[in-house]
Amino acid sequence: MKILIAEYAVATGLPGTFQVEGRAMLSILARSFVRLGHEVIYPTAGPAIGAGRAIQLGGGSDRDFEDLLAGADADAGLVIAPDELLPGFLKTLEESGTTNLGSSPKAARLAADKLACTRLLEGAGVPVVEVVNPDDPGDGPFVLKPRFGCGSERLELVDKLPEDLGDGRIATKYREGEALSVSLIASGDRVLPLTVNKQLVSVEAGFEYRGGIVPYHTEREEEILKAAGMAARALDLRGYAGIDLVVGDLPRVVDVNPRPTTSIVGIAKVMREELADLILRARVSTLPERVTVEGVCEFRKGELGAIVE
Repeated sequence: MKILIAEYAVATGLPGTFQVEGRAMLSILARSFVRLGHEVIYPTAGPAIGAGRAIQLGGGSDRDFEDLLAGADADAGLVIAPDELLPGFLKTLEESGTTNLGSSPKAARLAADKLACTRLLEGAGVPVVEVVNPDDPGDGPFVLKPRFGCGSERLELVDKLPEDLGDGRIATKYREGEALSVSLIASGDRVLPLTVNKQLVSVEAGFEYRGGIVPYHTEREEEILKAAGMAARALDLRGYAGIDLVVGDLPRVVDVNPRPTTSIVGIAKVMREELADLILRARVSTLPERVTVEGVCEFRKGELGAIVE
């Protein structure tokens, strides 16, 4: 098959760590599909990854990215983009007639809305970090974060809420615990966990994500995987996804990423199965019962290029 892997940071030339993380994810996925014998194409604003065929993307704008998806000459496609942009890009991909190897636009839109997502998960019985009512928040500390945004982006820890949060931010309780994530492949009611991961996050630096440990072994793995699986089913996720949690009194879901995440770097090093095979098998509901993981990979964002190579 001809597979389009459209990674937003590489395609539009985003600077800094966005480019580093995006190129690492793109490289790993492209090489996996190529090893299975598929033809891979990917848009880029310049950098090549040494696997698949690069498509130079003009000025590297959002419109250029969307136009490429609309005219995608591929059998199937995988889109990796910021949460708030992902639903629209997925819709464009599907309207082009290309099979979407990820979650639906509807599921991606819900996951991107942190307020709506948290309320849906809470209603489904999934333990979450609770959104607070600004008019009656109770005792702090609190975490302020954008209602729409990626991961730890622009998070702020405060003891007292500001008088006006504005329309673009929400406040949640601050829950003590370990910052972990679950990487999984979802296919309807079937959820295949890949690994539990340790997220190396600096609270002092504003919840800055600095790297990870894949896998992370914990005695609480069973309840962590249960919470992540409940979240994936409640949102009807498809394909590769990452569920971020804080594990304290309970494993509480903090964020849902309906797309490949940086933990894929470690997974590619320790998992015997091919990521591309699992992503394709999720489309036809033939996922295996479990995967085989050997060893541990610890990485920092600044080291991603060397790890992938």
